[in-house]
Amino acid sequence: MECVLDEELLANIKCSDQEDADEEEKMQVEGEIPPPEPITDRSFNGEDSDPLQETVTAINFPWVFEESDVLMTDDQLAVEAIKKEGSSRPPVAKRGRGRPAVAAGTYTSQNGQIWTLNRDCEETMEELPILGQQACGKGPARTISNAVEAWMLLFDDEMLKSLLRHANDQMRKRRNPQNTCRPMDIIELRAFLGLSYLCGVFRNAEYTGPLDELWTLELGNAIFRASMTLARFESISECLAGNSGMAEAQKMWQRLLINSRSYYGCSSWLTVDEVRCSVENMRLTVCCDARTLYMANAVVNKQQKPPVKDIEQLICDFKTTGRNVTMGTRHLNPEQSELMVQRQLSSLGMLNDSSIDWPRQWPNESPLYCGQSKLIPFDTEAVFACGLSSQVDTLQAYHSTSQACQQFHDLCQRYSTAHATPSSLKNQSNPFLQLLHLVLNKAAVNAWILLRLAPKGDVTMEQRDFQRQLGLFLTQQRLQRRLQRKSTTSLVMRLQICEILGQPNERLLFEAAGEAKRSRSVGVLDPDKMNLPPGVSLASRHGDKHRRCKPCSQTKRDTKSRTRCQQCLSHRCGKHLISRCFECVGILPEQIPEDT
Repeated sequence: MECVLDEELLANIKCSDQEDADEEEKMQVEGEIPPPEPITDRSFNGEDSDPLQETVTAINFPWVFEESDVLMTDDQLAVEAIKKEGSSRPPVAKRGRGRPAVAAGTYTSQNGQIWTLNRDCEETMEELPILGQQACGKGPARTISNAVEAWMLLFDDEMLKSLLRHANDQMRKRRNPQNTCRPMDIIELRAFLGLSYLCGVFRNAEYTGPLDELWTLELGNAIFRASMTLARFESISECLAGNSGMAEAQKMWQRLLINSRSYYGCSSWLTVDEVRCSVENMRLTVCCDARTLYMANAVVNKQQKPPVKDIEQLICDFKTTGRNVTMGTRHLNPEQSELMVQRQLSSLGMLNDSSIDWPRQWPNESPLYCGQSKLIPFDTEAVFACGLSSQVDTLQAYHSTSQACQQFHDLCQRYSTAHATPSSLKNQSNPFLQLLHLVLNKAAVNAWILLRLAPKGDVTMEQRDFQRQLGLFLTQQRLQRRLQRKSTTSLVMRLQICEILGQPNERLLFEAAGEAKRSRSVGVLDPDKMNLPPGVSLASRHGDKHRRCKPCSQTKRDTKSRTRCQQCLSHRCGKHLISRCFECVGILPEQIPEDT
């Protein structure tokens, strides 16, 4: 029998030596191929992530906690794996008499939710991947280099113009013959806000003195006296007080939230909780980045809304991003947490024994499971987790993130602008002024965090230094204007302004010396003008009314005086009037008028 062999088949036949060599080459090639990436949840979509979000840590920001602090160690992961394997084994059925007992290790809450000691292996558990989003500034927040640049991103020009319109409208309404309050411009408004920030810096003690101490020479600061008078500061505060203009205040608050959300990218750990609101009859719920304490979103409302709606509104920007949300006791809802897992959000919270979700007759000794939720006993309460990765230490993650909102509130109150409220307004209801102080405090803390996150920012800057620099920056234009107005600003005040601005005062002293020399000498008298014309009778030295001095009006000094020339009756101030006695002029005693 003839056997015909195909050439292709012959080419595929290999000897044993060649097979060994090929196997070694194959193993080397496989060793060079990188291992496959871990399989994450198929429902997670990478396109949903923020394209401006940082993924690499490149700064030395003082985080509240590190990512590694909330992750389990290798030993803890091994122990958890053993526990999980033991809990997955079905329990041995016990034989007994009578009615079959209720399933052991099963507990039911007041709302009918069933909790078990062992996790149901048949249920598909979805664990969100640990993405490790890096907190960062976005867009223009990446290029800021000082306090006022960071602050103006959040408290922008539109908010300033809105506040200016409202303040001037209130001033016009308060105007009367006894109270002539001049309108403000944008420079004076910035100075008012800057002084409000500086009041928080210098009056942050528990027991503070009166506001007017900051304007005194003995206990005050020169920048307050140089920027504006105490009466003007209190007048502006009174115009911003009261119940009118709350619609404008709400618009400013919403504008602050939009800017805060636009220029910041949150980390993987968020916290939602209710904090004390400084506005009367208002409730404040904030969403903060737990690693930086930045306020990413907030809700202010008069009536108490269902917590579910607050959560939906606060986390609307973070759906399908794989982040974790730690919720306060009032906002924790296991049913909502199950829905959040479907939106790629895990959740944490503390469940107390008075909640309707608390398992009845639970000895609070071992963890319980219900679907994708887990209860871990902690003292007399339990830490609730839903959708959290098994690599995360649940208790440590809760302790690291649960107090973020309260810590942010404490930062806002540390140097609060509410210390700038005059004593005459403290016992009154001032919702507009209180909401304005709320906006200013939140904007200052968020801007401080943005500046430290920026590549050109100083990560070691303290909050007090930031707010002090911010106050100085906001008053700088006002100080420059007062420095240039020689007619209305005294020499002593101009010297203080030069010292505040860090400008040399040699030129100022030289000009003052020249003016003093010119004021002491009025020049040489013309012989024709030395004697009075014949037949001229001198009038009274003082007129009936104050009138403008003509030479002063030409230099925009606008000085008014009662003194006048006794010959031509033109009103002149002391600088433009020469005083000569009767003997030098040559007036005889009988020629002296009686009313002079």
